[in-house]
Amino acid sequence: MNDIHIVGLCAPSETDPYGELLLRALSTPGSQGIHLDVCPVPPDLPPHEALPADRLPPSVRALRQTAHRAHALLLAVPEAPDVPPAPLLTALQWLARPAAGAPLTAKPVAVMSVAPGPAEAPEPFTEAEHILLAADSVTVGPRSIVPNAARVLRDQGGPGGRVVIGDPAVTMRLLLHVRCLGSAARTAARLGPAPEPPWI
Repeated sequence: MNDIHIVGLCAPSETDPYGELLLRALSTPGSQGIHLDVCPVPPDLPPHEALPADRLPPSVRALRQTAHRAHALLLAVPEAPDVPPAPLLTALQWLARPAAGAPLTAKPVAVMSVAPGPAEAPEPFTEAEHILLAADSVTVGPRSIVPNAARVLRDQGGPGGRVVIGDPAVTMRLLLHVRCLGSAARTAARLGPAPEPPWI
């Protein structure tokens, strides 16, 4: 049975200290039947502009190809009412436009947001979710919010190493969200049913 390939997009750690940590925590060992690649957005991605598909910069073409090849995308964003960090916002703009062949169109996408402290009175939608709606993505949600990230996300091994989520309830909620995203991706790709989780 083919694994579902999910690309996890986040801003560089310079502009979002928690997004990559969250995706790394979910990528190892990962949900059964799902492979999650952690892909921080390049900080030097050129600003979005209205260009035809055949004139896109090489870094933009590479980003769009990566998103196209994935069965689904998982976005890690700060839990804030304003726009995502500039590199991630730019990436989402390039993935949504030009509309012809846009990777976000009909792509299953889930959003997870991270708050350094308590996530009190969260906004109904993040700006990233508004972008997905405008791009006609298949949003698998509602988004999962990770509160107290400064305490809950524990880096065990430096850059690229293992990250542990220190709250079992948060861990279960996030893994269920990833599993729902994987199921939506299987349906979109017309693949067989997912393997049963080990706790059944």
